[in-house]
Amino acid sequence: MINNYVIITDIGSTTTKALLLKKEKNQYKFLGYEKAFTTVEKPFEDVKFGIKNAIQQLEKVHNISLISSSGDINSNVTYLTTSSAGGGLQILVIGLTKSESASSAERAAFGVGGVLLDTISIDDDRSNIEKMNIFNTLHPDIILFSGGIDNGNLFSILRLAEILKLANPTPKFDNTTSERIPLVFAGNKDAVDFVETVFSNKFNLHVVPNLRPTMAEENLEPTKEKIHELFMNNVMEQAPGYSAVKKMVSSDIIPTPSGVLKTMKILGKKHDKVLAFDIGGATTDIYSNINNFYHRTVSANFGMSYSIGNVFTEAIDEIKKIIEPQNFPVLLNYIGNKIIYPDFQPTQEFDIFIEHILAIQAIKMSLKQHIKMHFLKNRVGFLDNIKKLPSRDKWTETMYYPHYDKNMLFKKSDIEVIIGAGGVISHATNEQAILMLIEGMQPDGIVELWRDKHFISPHLGVLSNVDEKLAEQLVFNECFEKLAVCIRPFIRKYHKKNILLTVEIESISSADKTPTHRKYEIKSNEVIYINEDKNKVISSRKLTLNLSKDCFLENNVVELNNNLPIIIDTRDRESINSFNIIVAAISDRHRTDGISPLNVAAISDRHINGETPFVHPSNRHQSPPLFTNHIIKFALPYEGTIFVSKGNDVDPTTILAENKFDPPKVYVVLISSMIGQTLTEEEISEGLLIKVNDIVSTGDKIFTYKPALTLFNLNENAYSPVRGIVEQINMKTGTIILREIQDYPTKPVEINLAKRLDVNPKNIKGYMKKRLGDFIYAGDTIAVNHAKNYKNIVSPYTGNIKNIDVKKGTIKICYDTNPYQIIAQCYGLVDNVTENNEIFVSVHAIKLEGKIGFGKDVGGNFSVIDYPDHYKLKSNPIIYLKHINNYSELQFFSDENVSGLICNTISYSTLKQFINKDLGVALTGNEAIPFSLIILDGFSDVPLYDDTDYFKQFEGKYLLLKPHTQIRAGATRPKIFVFY
Repeated sequence: MINNYVIITDIGSTTTKALLLKKEKNQYKFLGYEKAFTTVEKPFEDVKFGIKNAIQQLEKVHNISLISSSGDINSNVTYLTTSSAGGGLQILVIGLTKSESASSAERAAFGVGGVLLDTISIDDDRSNIEKMNIFNTLHPDIILFSGGIDNGNLFSILRLAEILKLANPTPKFDNTTSERIPLVFAGNKDAVDFVETVFSNKFNLHVVPNLRPTMAEENLEPTKEKIHELFMNNVMEQAPGYSAVKKMVSSDIIPTPSGVLKTMKILGKKHDKVLAFDIGGATTDIYSNINNFYHRTVSANFGMSYSIGNVFTEAIDEIKKIIEPQNFPVLLNYIGNKIIYPDFQPTQEFDIFIEHILAIQAIKMSLKQHIKMHFLKNRVGFLDNIKKLPSRDKWTETMYYPHYDKNMLFKKSDIEVIIGAGGVISHATNEQAILMLIEGMQPDGIVELWRDKHFISPHLGVLSNVDEKLAEQLVFNECFEKLAVCIRPFIRKYHKKNILLTVEIESISSADKTPTHRKYEIKSNEVIYINEDKNKVISSRKLTLNLSKDCFLENNVVELNNNLPIIIDTRDRESINSFNIIVAAISDRHRTDGISPLNVAAISDRHINGETPFVHPSNRHQSPPLFTNHIIKFALPYEGTIFVSKGNDVDPTTILAENKFDPPKVYVVLISSMIGQTLTEEEISEGLLIKVNDIVSTGDKIFTYKPALTLFNLNENAYSPVRGIVEQINMKTGTIILREIQDYPTKPVEINLAKRLDVNPKNIKGYMKKRLGDFIYAGDTIAVNHAKNYKNIVSPYTGNIKNIDVKKGTIKICYDTNPYQIIAQCYGLVDNVTENNEIFVSVHAIKLEGKIGFGKDVGGNFSVIDYPDHYKLKSNPIIYLKHINNYSELQFFSDENVSGLICNTISYSTLKQFINKDLGVALTGNEAIPFSLIILDGFSDVPLYDDTDYFKQFEGKYLLLKPHTQIRAGATRPKIFVFY
């Protein structure tokens, strides 16, 4: 039973949208819809604030009380909600090789709408330390670990697992630090025992079938299903404040996409061939209903704020066909600013134009991914022959079939309705929305174009859980706005001069029943926009299409009972001016009506000059800077040496901790394999000669099999293959985990290869499997002599080959890799040291925040300059300059050995040249650049703000820059600490 008022919210990654229903007599009336920014970032970090703000907007507009003075929802209000406020499903992928298992894992992640934080593989050219730092800083929702075909080599999988085991990844929200991150293992089945032994206590481990069981086979579905399940049951609840919202609702919270699918199913009672999309800040979701089979895909990196940069990167060639070269700098600045100001809503015409162009590309790419994931596409005749079906029409080049076993063939032209939703569609004029629907979804045949103007599909979906009849009523009467009918024939040849088809329209007015007859002639490569019945109430319209031999439609007579605009599209979509043709058609038709159309040429001088109006300075000027206490966290990539303890003073030169060596190697010993027989848990327990924390040397007996003497072809004993510490023992599987003891030689040690190989010293290079400078582990093969009874020489040491002496026949090995050190780079007091190799330092400093940063943490004395060539003070490695004009200025600072740079603004194109890539999804920090950079305000070709006077008060003081930035839910912004 629901109350007199019903509030339904959808908590999105960017916006919280609230819908209000009121009971009048025995009916519920849709009163209105308001929205507020979703409060997942600091200072709120609680989605309840965003919910409350949206509801307060409803109270203000409708002059009613919905929330009590204590902040609770009134007792006469039923509250329901959907949520996608976790900021999208963020996945860290680990795979064996970039081109094989890692690539398959990426496809599985994309298939469930994953945001790929990074992909780690053996061959990605990053050091083990770098990989561990990535594990420790990215804060994934889920880790997907794949690698190796079934029954394939285990070594590389084990090495990747070793690195992950030693690292300490944490969830993205502080309120979930006690929870273990879900880890899905979908690799070589022979590695399962090892993975379970190593990770069962470290992660929320889930083992699924190998997603790449053979080199020629992919099996992605079990992985996708498991990730989806984890998202539903674990990740959604990570949004800050989510647990409190669960207590407020009258029915279970469901994910936003589930709400949309429920609404799609209601709509399916009248329309069973529908395509829909929802384009948001982080993702674009595509939904399809084909004969009541429902599918959904999430293109997690195609959105209009957080991932707008990725849309641009993926679609740059298409965008270059539309945006004039002289306007590209403005486009780039806009994209950069939208990433760092994800809640910005454009108002200027060119800004809107940019968003619409990018929305079209996001929709187009997302639809392509949806088709690839759920439908197959083939030339006509292929399946017809296999399935002995009647031949399909010769004009149709492609067909789609989601369920082969049910003989469900369909063509894209069978789609009856295309629906658009999302902020960029809701805020658009009808004509702009129509353009995005046509260009993004590229319909064929005859299709109606709708939009969910306020995006209340998820709201009505969750409402159906409480009152299905009411939800159905609102779906058909309130939810969707019909925009146009699009007619696109199949065209075989494009002749510019010939008439391709004629359209006769007979309309009957409801007022006077007078018929009106009109006729239109359309050539190829045209768009005709017909809207002459827009101000009439039409009882019926009949369209008769007379087609030439060069085009085809399945239905050439169409009955319409509405006055929607009719768009007839005969363009060659591959032509270079295809987009301009449809823009011109819509613009020209409505320019006389006083409507401001979307117009490619409508670019003001303001934009040509490069001004970016929605960049705004932070609030650092609003109050004088205060020195306050802060805690700065430092962490080693893995267990190492901590040089400080609680209460110690630190200064910028203090070495806090060190990893002297690369991560230690972890060895897996399988007792059953060494003995040659599958053993029971009791047999393993009885014969085991070691325990956890024991130190074993190469050749030590670690297991004896008592019944071995009575059996044939069995080994009696098992011996340790390495020297190491016993870390774990799994009695059930007989798996022993040994971690190597890192007593590496730090001074060169000599091995006489010639003597051990029994060869002439001058010939040893021909027998060697390693080369000068190679890094090798103890036990690695360094040389082989096949002619001398297969002499296999393994290294007794771990280190680099430093010398090869062909006169003596010797090599020298020495471990000389520089240690990984954490240097304080600040003044403070050690507040705490944890068992996880974390050091917390309390500092008394001024803390400032920027919008985005790049490079490594860096400290140094500070200097303010007015122009680049005024910088001559070598002792001041961190500088402030209000605006960076071009890349040559950055190069100048690099030549002057600047350690860090703070600026208000910089042009996006200059930044791209500096970091050598586009922003994409903004996860930054630790880039390999000459110096660290923090941008305070945003991207512009001209200076917008000047903080010279403000920063002059810090001249000569010591600063610490922490550039790491993650702009999504659980966002991290770059920080500047100013010390006395």
